[in-house]
Amino acid sequence: MLQYVQARVSLVSQKGFQAMRDFRIPILRKKTSIIVKGIVAFLTLSIGVSGTLALANPSVDELPDLTEGVVPVVQYKNSDPFSGTGLTSVSEVEYIVKVKNQTGDPLIADSLILVVDTVRAISGHEISDRVKIEGPDGMMADGKPFFRIPKADQELGPFSESEAVTIRVSNPHYLRFFPPSIRVRGLRRSPGEAVKGLLESLIQKGILAPEEAANALKSTSPPAPLDNP
Repeated sequence: MLQYVQARVSLVSQKGFQAMRDFRIPILRKKTSIIVKGIVAFLTLSIGVSGTLALANPSVDELPDLTEGVVPVVQYKNSDPFSGTGLTSVSEVEYIVKVKNQTGDPLIADSLILVVDTVRAISGHEISDRVKIEGPDGMMADGKPFFRIPKADQELGPFSESEAVTIRVSNPHYLRFFPPSIRVRGLRRSPGEAVKGLLESLIQKGILAPEEAANALKSTSPPAPLDNP
């Protein structure tokens, strides 16, 4: 009789724990969904305010100027050929250029370009028309040459450094000049891409179901504009 009672108690306990677990799981999933919606909304707002929304297949001239937060670092490939005070016989100068992403936002790697803005002589006069930038990847609408930054990944993360670009400047008039002034253009990662990446990561880790991720993303999307009657 005692064994029968113990068995019944054990069975009731197991059912009770199962019922509690079945009750807690939807609550936890609901809480997770609410938290994810909050994260999605926060990311959408913060990136949308501080970043630049990605354009659909933008031309190089449409790319925003990021130079204020994405800093180009220009160095001579070899030693400074203009360190002396006499006349120069240097017919070509090579520079190594990297960019440092000093923003808190990831950048779309294949959108990043370096634009050679100006070249100035030691005297301070602009001499861009008297030297030649060799082998650019293209020209801006204003005629300034640009170079694409090689990508080692799909994005350049916050506070990271890019791969190097070599820029060669021909100097047919044997002028003495400073390293060229470089501007950086490109796109910050858009809110939609950032949010999508987060949700995919949560799905892969089993934290969120695919349908919950879709609902979380849908709930943060702006409503479609109403047609005027």
